[in-house]
Parts: sequence; structure tokens; C-alpha cells
Amino acid sequence: MIYLDNAATTKPFKEVLQNLGSWGEKYYGNPSSIYSIGQKSKDVIEKSRKLVSKTLDVSPEDIIFTSCATESNNTILKGIIDVSQNKDEIILSPFEHKSVLNTAKYLARKGIKIKFLKIDENGLIDVDDLKRKISTKTALVGIIHVNNETGVIQDIKSIGKLIKEFDIPFFSDTVQSYLKEEIPTEYIDFLSVSGHKINAPKGIGFLKRNKNIDITPLLHGGGQEFGFRSGTENVIYIKALEKAITIWTENKEIFVKNLQKLKELFINGLKEIIPDIKVVSEGVNTVPNIVNVIFPNIKAQDLILYLNAKNIFVSSGSACSSGSLLPSHVLLAYGFSKEEALRAVRFSFGVQNTEEDIQITLEEIKKGYDNIKLFSF
Repeated sequence: MIYLDNAATTKPFKEVLQNLGSWGEKYYGNPSSIYSIGQKSKDVIEKSRKLVSKTLDVSPEDIIFTSCATESNNTILKGIIDVSQNKDEIILSPFEHKSVLNTAKYLARKGIKIKFLKIDENGLIDVDDLKRKISTKTALVGIIHVNNETGVIQDIKSIGKLIKEFDIPFFSDTVQSYLKEEIPTEYIDFLSVSGHKINAPKGIGFLKRNKNIDITPLLHGGGQEFGFRSGTENVIYIKALEKAITIWTENKEIFVKNLQKLKELFINGLKEIIPDIKVVSEGVNTVPNIVNVIFPNIKAQDLILYLNAKNIFVSSGSACSSGSLLPSHVLLAYGFSKEEALRAVRFSFGVQNTEEDIQITLEEIKKGYDNIKLFSF
């Protein structure tokens, strides 16, 4: 099996999976309890919080554990609007994750105006358009740091500096950039991260907040997480997140270098096989593990299913309930046609992938491409 869909989720580290049972035995006490086994669990949470805060160079009190980035994104957008007096606009990039876009749609139904920014052909934000759209009615600006489909890195530092001049809260989805790219947290008021993108289990994530900006919690209850996210904390998975982050930080230079090597090997090899491919946003600053390719003369779903039959797993677009593929809203925002978007396949590499994985994938594409082309259109 060759798994090349690491932008969707990653396989948890063995060291994480092997310890889940023992952590469950050791840290079952309720962290809100004052007796010793409860405080033992509380200590795990605070140690993990301190580690997370260190990776972002922020205060531990800025870190709020959640179930995932989707929860974090909902909390941030809905929470800001709930306390924003006389501010009823949100500015977003057009290629945010669906957890942001669909939350924005929900808010739009409540009367909030959503303004989408212009982008260039490479998916970079038009800063002049941002300047034009900011107003005294703007409650929040949200721009994803790294696009999950193309890997393009926005200049969040420059954008954040600009937004601070207007004294408007700035939010960035940093799911794909966390631990892979530098995140300029001094210019970001709120950010979100999911643990399962960095080899922790699904079901744990966090958000970074600006304590000086009051927002309404999404969940109300016992007042856990500084009153910001009620509900008994998932101690075992918080510990698992800490372990995954520790492994990443101890091996970051090696991991990133290897991911970049695999990406370059794949792109160069694919160009030799199919010279007419288009690598989306080629030549633009992108993360080392994501590449989006528009293939000539084939439908993405046909290549995905062919590779699936060979135990190679990649992705494209968004799956709807029927199981067929919809054109990517990201690529449509870039200006690609619906037909081009339906020919795009995302390959995303993980720290467990090897050069052999890449070579085998390239060989299978070479073997199957002409046959796939015959039946695609």
C-alpha cells in the first residue's frame, strides 16, 4: 500500500499508537477533580499546552484544545460575530477550507456580509483588493496560510501587518503549515490546527487565541479550557498530540528535507512521462508535501480509481454523496475551467513515504495513462 493523501490525513506515528492503551490506564482521572489522579491528568494537559505554545512562541494560556480545526474554525468565526457590535462583515479568501466557507454561509443566512478577496492566477491574495474591502464594518479577516489542495503559502506576515494597521482581528487556518512552515503568530489573533495532519489521531486539535479579544465560546458547560471550550478534556489524545509534536520537532529538518526531495522526484518523474501536465502554482512558494497536477486528456476520478486498484491512494476535488467528484472550488477560484478542475489530482506526501513509493507510483502512472486516456472522454 502506498498512501499519498497526507494532506487529507496522516497515519499516526507508531510511538503514538503503541502508547494509547497505557495512557488510558494512567490518565483516566477527570482533570477538573482536585484529588491526585485528576490532577495527574491535569498535569498532562498543561505540559502538552506548554509544548504547543512553545512551537508557536506564544503564551500557554493562548492555546485552547479542541477536537479538530473544524471546531476551532466554527468557534472563531461564530464567536467573533457574536460579540461584534455594529460590525457585520467578514473578509475571506475564496479558497478557504469548507469548514470556514460553510460556516461563512451559515453566518450569511444570519445577515452577515461575506466579502471574498481577489487572487491571481497562482492563488496569491490581491493585497490591494484587501485594502479596498476593509471597512469600519469588518469584524474579521480570515486567510488560510497554506491551501490544502495546492500547497500555496500566503505571505501571512505582510498581510497580518496590514490588517493590524486597521485594528481588525486576523484569523488564519494553519492546518497545513503547522510544523512545516514558520507561522508569524505575532500578526495572527486566531489560528487553527488539527492533530491528524501531523501524525496524531483524529479527534484532537487546538486553536490559538488573542486573550485581549473577547469572543463567545461555541460550547458552554463546565468552563474547561479557561472557560473558552467546555467539556471534559480528551486527556489521552492531548497526550498523543504532545507525542506527535515532540517527534515532529525533534526531526523537523529531516522530515521537511525528505518531503521536499520526494516532491521534486515526483514532479520531475511525472514530467518525463507526461510532458503536457500542468503543475498548479509551479514556481510559487509552496509547502514541501503537496502538489496538484492537471492531467491532459483524462478525468481525475479515472486515474484515482486506477491507482486505487494498484493500492496507491491519492485524491482530487470534493466527494459528494453520490461518490462522484465535484470540480474543486479552489481551482475554480484560481480561474481554471470546470473541465480543467475535473482533471486535477492532488498528491500529498508524508513522513512515512519513501523514494520507492514515488518510483512505484510513477511506474504505475506510466503503465496506465494511455489506457486511462482511451476511456476518460
